[in-house]
Amino acid sequence: MKKTILLLFAFVAALTGLAQVQIPYQELPYSVHYHWGLVDVNIGHGKVTLSSQGNQFNATLDGNTIPWEGRIFCVSDTLNATMTPGSPYSHERVDYENGWYLKPKVMEYRSDGFVASNPANYKNIQGQGDLDADAQTMEAVTVTADMLGMFYYFHEMDFESMSPGQQITIPIEGGYSQSVTVTYDGPSSFGGYSTYSVTFEYSYDGASTGYPVHAEVDRSSRIPVLLSAELAIGHVEMIYE
Repeated sequence: MKKTILLLFAFVAALTGLAQVQIPYQELPYSVHYHWGLVDVNIGHGKVTLSSQGNQFNATLDGNTIPWEGRIFCVSDTLNATMTPGSPYSHERVDYENGWYLKPKVMEYRSDGFVASNPANYKNIQGQGDLDADAQTMEAVTVTADMLGMFYYFHEMDFESMSPGQQITIPIEGGYSQSVTVTYDGPSSFGGYSTYSVTFEYSYDGASTGYPVHAEVDRSSRIPVLLSAELAIGHVEMIYE
């Protein structure tokens, strides 16, 4: 179950000109949907915050599931990165990255009895904390932290000049991933939004993660209104509320 919950959030070349895009502080709410066979439910909530100044980009993701089997699973991720635009490729230097995995009981969560700073209650990708979390779980947390960088690139990419099927591989320095490969799938629409359809996948520990993420990006705001992935446990979607 913990791997399943983490993968829910572990959802998520034409970069022209040298000007940095400026992104004001934003808080973006998402709902998380899960579909497998006859099961089709809303099982979680998440909030992405982001802002940029110069070429410095900061983003966080905080989310928790609706109570499931006596527990609430929480995810907290932080990314602080320097984005260097260029043509034909961009470059990302990660100055700080940390993903946190927490697993409080529902009773503790609702009564404010849960102490997140207790090492027994968390594990992060920098190796801190004593919570039991396997390698696959922490890979999901890591990719979740990595994918926050896409919220910047969606603002920067010149989709209008790209052709469907065009790919760009963005190198990453200083983070846990070495690169992200982005494929532009073409103009589309979703939920009343006119969108750009995009697929992206990160590398992890020298290889592709095997979790390509499909995104629908609103053409005017450049906010992803859909992030979805087909996983072994079913189809998972994060939908902008």
